[in-house]
Amino acid sequence: MNKKLRNGLALCLAVLMLATVLAGCGGSPASSSAPASTSAGSAAATGNDSTTLTLAMNADLLTTDPQALNNGTTTSVLYNVYSNLVKQDDNGELVMDLAESYELLEDQVTWEFKIREDALFHDGTPVTAEDVAYSLTRVMTDESSSDYMNFSPLKEAVAVDEYTVHVVSKEPYPIMLNLLAKGGAAVLPKAYIEENGEDAFLAAPVGSGPYKLTEYVKDDHVTLVPFEDYYGEKNEDWEEVIFRVIPESSTRVGELIAGNVDAVNMVIPTEWERVNGNEGTSVVNGPSTRVYQLALKTDKGPTADLRVRQAIDYAIDDKTIVDTILQGAGTPMLTRIPSGVNGCNEDLVGKYNYDPEKAKELLAEAGYPDGFSMKIEAPTGRYLMDSEISQAIVAMLSQVGITVDLQLLESSAYSNVFSAHSAEDGFMTCFGLGFFDASYGMIGYFGENTSGESNWNNQEYIDMYYEAEFNMNEEERTQLFQEMQQMVADEVPYVIICQIDNSYGVNDSITMVPRLDDVWNLTTIRKA
Repeated sequence: MNKKLRNGLALCLAVLMLATVLAGCGGSPASSSAPASTSAGSAAATGNDSTTLTLAMNADLLTTDPQALNNGTTTSVLYNVYSNLVKQDDNGELVMDLAESYELLEDQVTWEFKIREDALFHDGTPVTAEDVAYSLTRVMTDESSSDYMNFSPLKEAVAVDEYTVHVVSKEPYPIMLNLLAKGGAAVLPKAYIEENGEDAFLAAPVGSGPYKLTEYVKDDHVTLVPFEDYYGEKNEDWEEVIFRVIPESSTRVGELIAGNVDAVNMVIPTEWERVNGNEGTSVVNGPSTRVYQLALKTDKGPTADLRVRQAIDYAIDDKTIVDTILQGAGTPMLTRIPSGVNGCNEDLVGKYNYDPEKAKELLAEAGYPDGFSMKIEAPTGRYLMDSEISQAIVAMLSQVGITVDLQLLESSAYSNVFSAHSAEDGFMTCFGLGFFDASYGMIGYFGENTSGESNWNNQEYIDMYYEAEFNMNEEERTQLFQEMQQMVADEVPYVIICQIDNSYGVNDSITMVPRLDDVWNLTTIRKA
């Protein structure tokens, strides 16, 4: 695909146009300076002399079931409550967790895991192979689970003896360990759930992770306390951890500055100066796997024509979006697989197409010399600067004659459209990778995963995916995934906008390292 760079004049015009649009939109509500407020159950002022760690997150805990995760904040909480056979550390490396060792047997589909014998659930009962087999079978067979499709490569999980479990895939599966590190592979207490029932378990969850969930007040806070009998690394700095739910960015920042919380997530760029300018607080940025993309219908309307989809891509100035709206906290992309993820096509990272004159030429060739009208549904308040990015895209498309009816949807309404597959013409998404492998991102481009979004189903692409997914030759597998990413860039069922960084506000009295997967790992958040 031809990669176009802007000249100086184009940049100036784009910046001026974008600034005008954003001024006319009045900006995001989150960018205003709201007074700080204190939720019930929150800690008093924090600092090095406190044994309570208080964290503010932008969205509520949606479930206590790790196999039904559907947002990042839920994952951040439950990561600390449950254990897996393996897990990802703060550097994104796979390390042993409940498993002491593993072996891929000669049949190339059976993975044998030896479970440590000192692991206990929060109710004091031992973690056994039966619990592991039960948990994996649950996520493999429950079609209502949000992780059901991700675990479709698995055939069965069988307890061989008290501390040995076999996990069997349908075909040789090279990223078994990545899969088992996902939240959906969390190990649940079989006996506790069978005795008390699913509802009781969800009301009073029992895991084997470093922290126990002791209180959950919907839309307000979640309280965790250390599990004294945890088998792994302990963090003795905190006797209690409180996750407060504060949807408004300015309010989260206000609480940080007031000393009522130790760290906050999703600090929007317009708040950075406020955080950094306050004595004792700083903005901490790090890359994420989240990538903004615009899904385009490939089976109906003007966007069924490849030239129209290419024109939309050429009309959107990804670099200006990153530089002005995100203030540099992101990277233009032509792939949804960012750097740091296995199988990433690095040739498509940091690249973008921007040529409005080329866009107009393509529209004319497709029979739309005067443009056309379309509807785009997009989230507001769900992802970093999401509404501002969508509004900028609308303005850029207008410059080439495309009129957009932009429907900004609050998180619940947006989720309803997503779940119902009811988007009409275009649909803005911000996709994050649950584990660091291209397969997880590339599966989203065919079958039911595109339903209601692009409806793109390229058989060559599908065949390549399955060839790659079960290929135990890492070099061949990577090559296939990289070719698939180029195919998506060429066919444009999704216009890839940019990868976005994680942005936190942090009290200088603590230390934390942003993780690629957005998770707050409580064992490594320490007093400075």
